[in-house]
Amino acid sequence: MAYEYAKVILYAYPHLSALAEAVGVGAENKALLSFRGTENTLALAERIAEELALKDRLLRLKEAADEALDCCTEEELLLLEYKYFRRRKVLRERFAAVCVSCSERNYFRRQSALLRKIAARLCMRGWTEERFMQAFGAFPPFRRALAALAGGKEKRLIAHRCKREIAFRSDQKSEDSCAEDFLPRSTSTATATATAQRMQMTAICTAFTDDPPSSSGAGCGSLSPASAAR
Repeated sequence: MAYEYAKVILYAYPHLSALAEAVGVGAENKALLSFRGTENTLALAERIAEELALKDRLLRLKEAADEALDCCTEEELLLLEYKYFRRRKVLRERFAAVCVSCSERNYFRRQSALLRKIAARLCMRGWTEERFMQAFGAFPPFRRALAALAGGKEKRLIAHRCKREIAFRSDQKSEDSCAEDFLPRSTSTATATATAQRMQMTAICTAFTDDPPSSSGAGCGSLSPASAAR
């Protein structure tokens, strides 16, 4: 079993509350503007009721997903955050607090096992693939996500969030380097660039002054990485 529906839930997880709110607002607007339409009153009432029911299903799905995530370890939450959620602030916090030491091959194994675990937890709450399709098979955001997965276009679901891949640790690296190795590469690159620019500015300032910068860091050599980067 590919657990594609569980993947859709995970990809949509950070947005489930917003989706539910948007559906509810849409139903409310339909009701407020019903006097302007020519649609049969009973048909319009049925559409509004269905949208309100869809909002309720989305909120119940969010509750089930929350409970499934509550059963995950910190390391598992990091793996889920990296692959599916990609919330930058949370990623920085997770990478700073948790160390995941694995090869690229083991990373994919862990992700597969974790997906099965989440799917099992969702099933325990009644969210089987069959129920998911009955509840959301016609919901456009989920339908498009399922189509992308079925068409082998999963990368398109995350392409807009992060263009860089995870930097895997090698088994030879020490424990002390673990947190640094798992920083998003964009962060590591920015830090390295700022440090290099600081060194260049120090060298340039030293070349055009009679006295070298003091050891206390005064003068051009005291440029912070952040100001040097700018």
